Amino acid sequence: MSDPSASMTPAVPAPVPVTDLPNRRTLAIGRALRPDAVLRPSFDGQDPAALLKQVPRHETIPPRVEVITLPGGYVRFGEGLDGIALTAEGRPVFETTYFAWGHQPLPPEALPAQARVIDEDWVTIVDCAWGNHYHLLTLALPKLAYARAHLPGARVIVPARRPAGPGDGRPAMLDQLLALSPDGDRVLQVDDGLYRPRNLHLIWTNIAAPPALHLIDETFACFEAMARAIPAVPGRRFPERIFIERVRDARLPDPRANRSLDRYLEAHGFEKVRLETLDMADQIRLFAGATHVVAAHGAGLSNLVFGGQRVRVLELNRDLDGQGALRPWFLLIAAARGQHYQFLNATACELADLPMGLAFDRLMGTRRQALRMGLVRLRDRLRRRAARLLDRTKGTAKSVAGGGALSGRPRSSPHPRDNSGAPPPDRG
Repeated sequence: MSDPSASMTPAVPAPVPVTDLPNRRTLAIGRALRPDAVLRPSFDGQDPAALLKQVPRHETIPPRVEVITLPGGYVRFGEGLDGIALTAEGRPVFETTYFAWGHQPLPPEALPAQARVIDEDWVTIVDCAWGNHYHLLTLALPKLAYARAHLPGARVIVPARRPAGPGDGRPAMLDQLLALSPDGDRVLQVDDGLYRPRNLHLIWTNIAAPPALHLIDETFACFEAMARAIPAVPGRRFPERIFIERVRDARLPDPRANRSLDRYLEAHGFEKVRLETLDMADQIRLFAGATHVVAAHGAGLSNLVFGGQRVRVLELNRDLDGQGALRPWFLLIAAARGQHYQFLNATACELADLPMGLAFDRLMGTRRQALRMGLVRLRDRLRRRAARLLDRTKGTAKSVAGGGALSGRPRSSPHPRDNSGAPPPDRG
């Protein structure tokens, strides 16, 4: 017999993929990404397959940014739940739950009683990982610009400030970005809870992966506007060759790799920068004036959106998911900005001294490592030649010594004689 209590458990509907939602309208069309246009091998024979494995693409249709409207839909806000969207029938939109934690889906019949009804159209732009600088800057902020251009009657919503823990810079960074954005005055910060606006709008691409947004040229217009709006500071100098140093960085655990990295950074005139010590305006100034950027894979590289085409990038990447792939998110940004991009795969032992030196040579347009390798090879050849000469010299000396010892002994007759001195008898 079936368990009667099972029928009493409210059913939670299955999530719906964003690409299956109706009521969608195209805002912008992108182009097929050509990573080879900016991706440069850090040394001859480097295999880029691990980096290109997760590049979002569609075999037959170009990437598009679309607005998807959910009439009578719901949106949740809360720690780990920010921006989760649900249809009017209570089905969670799968992609908005990507980075959620502590998410307990609600049965559809419970939603109306818990939701606060809003007689406005809302646009939600953040995801559950908006506390990460990459998600906030490169995925949320462009949606604000799209909303201004294509949904002028809708209110853009983000989470209200929550009590911040030690070292939590999320609210401060959100406030700074909204203050610098020309569209920041359209944003409404809402408290935690479940809301049901008249129409809920999502801005997404027709390719489900969130970084597909960076395949669209219009995505980067907001960053150019922000960079233009930042006034120059007279007398203030920012380095052009920068290494992004992270506080408590565990991405480069090998001390030998760190020693090699420090040596090459110093040899090529790089300055170490901690972005945590700079406000957003100074971060924009720093990257807008940069010519060379080296960094371990991390959110600080998101600021490449403010760099120009002269920027040359070396990313120290690694397989963070154990799937044999590298995250290509900053390759996508570099490709969109027309920036020279290189990488080293720590998982494939490419942070050893030799490939790292070759990577810096490619990045800087120098031949230091190649010359060093040539000198090492020359040194090895000279050592081998010297060893051979030494072996020959030792052999000659032994031959000379052996010949002298033989010449000191009386030579024996080919015809041994007996004591009488008579020749031996003929045995023929």
